[in-house]
Amino acid sequence: MDAAGTATVTFTVTDLERIEGAGRLAALAAIEIELDGIALTVQGVRVVRQKNRMTTEAPRYRDPRTGRWLPAVILPDELGAAIAREVHRILARQRRAG
Repeated sequence: MDAAGTATVTFTVTDLERIEGAGRLAALAAIEIELDGIALTVQGVRVVRQKNRMTTEAPRYRDPRTGRWLPAVILPDELGAAIAREVHRILARQRRAG
């Protein structure tokens, strides 16, 4: 990070698979996030049906002490929202292409 405390972050949706017959789960994605030249891959990004809309959720794990499902990756809101928009844009494009 530079003196101002900022970093260059980019991301790419590297895989997006539609899922049928899995309840509310509509798709799974893999995202490559690059932080100042260091690439991380996040797999298991979930696209979930919520009433009349779709939401995008970080991968989750079950806490062994409480049994609760928790996010495996916590992203800044701005980055999470940008990833969700891109995932939804790709899904809509796939739907139109048939």
